[in-house]
Amino acid sequence: MEFVKLVGPFGTIFIMFALGLNLNINDFIKVIKKPNNLIIGLISQLIILPLIGLILVKAYPMREEFQLGVFLLLILPSAVMSNYATKLIKGNVALSIILTSICALFSFMTIPTFLTLFSMFVFDGNFEVELLSFSLKLFFFMSLPTMIGVLLRSKFPKYIENKTFGLDRAALFLFLFIIFYAIYTERFNLKSYFEDTGGISFIIVFLILISVFTITNVFIDDTGSKRAIRIEALLQNGAMGIVVGAQIFDKITYITPIAIYALIQYIVLMFYIGNINITEKNIK
Repeated sequence: MEFVKLVGPFGTIFIMFALGLNLNINDFIKVIKKPNNLIIGLISQLIILPLIGLILVKAYPMREEFQLGVFLLLILPSAVMSNYATKLIKGNVALSIILTSICALFSFMTIPTFLTLFSMFVFDGNFEVELLSFSLKLFFFMSLPTMIGVLLRSKFPKYIENKTFGLDRAALFLFLFIIFYAIYTERFNLKSYFEDTGGISFIIVFLILISVFTITNVFIDDTGSKRAIRIEALLQNGAMGIVVGAQIFDKITYITPIAIYALIQYIVLMFYIGNINITEKNIK
């Protein structure tokens, strides 16, 4: 866990930088001109997911440290994999990138604020967040690298466009490395962790899919945007959660739900992508 505390922030800086490089200003303008899809995506990520976290913490019997882990999981931005996964299923990639970027850019405010409110009004255990110092930490290793990536993409669009594929791959491998290394260090406890939080992780997936499928079916017309928002909600940034958790908490148990969910979300994603591909082949 000490490795994650020391190296994790630097890994997160690179991941967020690579994310910012993907944001094309022209794509951003196109999405802003039709803001309905963006608004629904932000509502899903910043309102519905935290509400699911609050409901589960209150309704599902679990240890205090797992309550904290579940809530932290559901206030994170989406994972870097979400943009690539959206591309695989012919979703609205521009919307996916912009949703990920906006949530990442403002995470230095949203995550500490949510955690502070959670500690004050919901959580029964002892845990405090120093709002200003924690926000500054998140800004420097998450929001600032994303901003720099966006600025470089706008200044050197042709050069950056040729480099994004390799950087995206590197960011994805680094993202997975942080998750799996954290899990590897606790491999001997993994069975008990899964017994403790595997059930709640599947419930989280179920509630996310039900709520986000419903809201996208009701309020969004085009299939590509529906797929982008669903993947954004499903794929939580487990690497960031592990790094953030390691900066605040000494015990690995606080981030156990994040690590277990990080594994489960990709299994669900494979089924979702496979189902779409099979359905489209049958239609053809």
